[in-house]
Order: sequence, then C-alpha cells, then structure tokens
Amino acid sequence: MPAKNNYSTSVKMGVILVGIGLFYVLFPTQNSTLDAYSYAGYIRYFQNIFTPHHLLYNLFMCLIYKAVYFFNTSVDVLALTKFVNSIFAVLNLFVFYKILGRLKLPEKERILFVLVLGFSFSPWRFGTENENYIVPIFFSLWASYFLIMYLQESRNLQLFLSGFTAAVACLFHQIHFFWWLGLLVGVWFYRKNLQSLILYGISALWVVLAYSLVLVYYEHQSLNITNMYHFVFHDLIAGSVMTNFGWKGVFFQVLNSFRTFFQLHPTMFYLIKNHFLFVLPLLLGLYLAYRFFRLLFRKQLFVKKTPEFPLLVKVHIGIFIANFLFAFYNYGNVEFMVMLPYLLFIIFAFTVTINTRFLTLTAVTLFIWNFSYAIFPNYHYNYYNDEALVDYIIQNPDKTFVVKNPDVI
Repeated sequence: MPAKNNYSTSVKMGVILVGIGLFYVLFPTQNSTLDAYSYAGYIRYFQNIFTPHHLLYNLFMCLIYKAVYFFNTSVDVLALTKFVNSIFAVLNLFVFYKILGRLKLPEKERILFVLVLGFSFSPWRFGTENENYIVPIFFSLWASYFLIMYLQESRNLQLFLSGFTAAVACLFHQIHFFWWLGLLVGVWFYRKNLQSLILYGISALWVVLAYSLVLVYYEHQSLNITNMYHFVFHDLIAGSVMTNFGWKGVFFQVLNSFRTFFQLHPTMFYLIKNHFLFVLPLLLGLYLAYRFFRLLFRKQLFVKKTPEFPLLVKVHIGIFIANFLFAFYNYGNVEFMVMLPYLLFIIFAFTVTINTRFLTLTAVTLFIWNFSYAIFPNYHYNYYNDEALVDYIIQNPDKTFVVKNPDVI
C-alpha cells in the first residue's frame, strides 16, 4: 500500500508541475530586458561567452542553442533561452518539493508551498525571460537538499555533492556565493572537524579552476592574483553594478521586496485604464484580501514546531539576510532577490506549520494577480515596440539615425 500511495503522490505532483510549467512555457515575455537581448546576441554570435559575473550561463545556453541549431537552423535564440529558463523554473520547484519531503511536511502542505512559490512574481517573471537568475537556484537548492540528506544519513558523498552543486551555482552567478558560504558555515558548526570542512570546501577548487582556465585560455591573460582579482570582480570594478546604502536604496528595497511576490508596476494602471476586464482581478484581489483578514482573526495561521536541525534554520536565515542586504547595497536590486522566496519558504517549512486554507488563498491570489497584471500582459502586449524601429532602420540603410535607447541598439 505505501508503494501505491507513493506512486499516486508522484503522479499528482507531476501533473501539478506540468500544469505550472505550461503557464511558464506558453507565456514568455514580449518585453525582454536589455540584458536578455545582450545574452541572446552573445549566444547567437558566440561572443562574450564567459562573463565574470555569471561565468557559465552564456556557455550553457550556447551549447543548447548549437545542439538545437543542428536540427533547426531557424531557431530563435531568445525564445529558446526563455524556454530553457522555464524548464529550470519548474525543476527548481521539483527540488524544492523534494526538500520539503526531507523535512517530512504533509503532502497537501508541500503541494500548496510549491504552488505559492511557483506563482510568486520573481520566480515566474524570470522563469519567462532570458536572464541568468533561475538556473543557479537549481544547483543551490540541490546543495541544501544534499546537506539535509548528509545530516540525516551521514554519508560523505552527500556532503561532497552539497559543496559541488553549491559551487556550480556560483559559476552560473556569483550572487550564490552567499548560499555556498552559508552552507559551509553550517557544516563547520554541525561537525566541527577538518574532514567535513574539506569534503564540502574542496568544491571551491572547481570555481578557482574554472576562472583560471577562462582567464588564461579565453581572456589570454597571465595567471596571477591581480589579473584574477580584476577578472572575478570585473563588474564591480567597472561600475556596472550600482552600490550604495541610502534612502534611495531603502525605497527600492521595500518596493522590490513586495514585488518579489506581487507585481506592482505603473503598467497596471495603464491596463486598468484601457481595458475594463483588468478591473476584475483588482476586485477579486480585494475580495481575497477580505478573506485573508477573516482568516487572520478566526484561525491560528502559524503553529510553531521544533525543527529537526535548528542550526540549519539559522544557516538559511543567514543566507537570506546576506542576499537581502546585498540587494539593498545594490539599490534594492530585484534581480538579486529572486532566490529569496525559495529561502523564505524553506525557513517556514523548517519552523512552522501553516494553515492550509491560508496557503490556498495565497496561491490563488498570487496566480490571479501576477498572471493578470504581469505574465499575460508581458506576453500579449509589446509595451515599447522597439522591433518596429529596428525594422524601420534596417529597411532604410542609407538614412542616418540618432538612437539613445540601448534596447534598440
């Protein structure tokens, strides 16, 4: 009977993940960022394949592009990379689900957590775009999963895999250094022996080796500390990343913390103003908010529980805080907060049992709000229509154009 139940659970979860995945795959954004166009250009023309801030992302997408191009020469590289990110967004939910299973959450609660996470704005938005924030989360989640396995079963291979996958995440985006470091601290405080620290920490050698090979054989620079420092921290040294603490950062941090879960953008007012149907999600949102408050006063929404590994809770809280503060240091950069919902829900899963009606309402609200005001409009409408200007420029090669818009360029 248990085997049958496990099979039924797997099928149910598979159907849910496919359902969520369809909303990712079928509704890619039409309003791609400047970075998304840049990465697509690098991939298509095999330029700037190794960028310091996210070393392996362009190479990874380029390999996929070349494989697909072999069978279909008319493949749209931007559409392909959005599709790949959508697949990884769903895979992230799968690994997150497995983590919740390791924490022994009831099946219904696990499913609801997956739905809440899947329909949160940042994972959904970047899962429909050619940006480099979704893929590394896949590896960082595996790192947490393997560490939980190691603490439960004490197999050295699990600890090694935790460090390895955390290091791979760093190679896809440097922001995941905080995740790698946080788990390293957890390993030390749990085991307090050099062998465990080495088993996990040896993964750093893969990162050093990867950067060294790129520096010598791709950048054609000699391998020394100065060159390595300037290459690894290129974006920071070049001023590509805005850094500062201040009131402006506080404003954007508060705003983008909210936008990590719910879309909030001036385009919403344009949509409501120009089409009455967009009023309906707002009215439904107000009704659901009323249901929230009723639930808040009538039910105990959170029941504290004793986590199996209290220090691991602190580790993930530390990773959350480090990423949150780094985003704040970068003027509340919403892109550096994409991993926060994953971390937040892992912390919740460790520490509290959440009322399932509350989770259901949250999932429904997130889906209606974010699909109505973000995902569908970004798929259906072209807000900037840059392609029309680009086409006009191409059709008039003898004319001179003065263009300031970097997306058009």
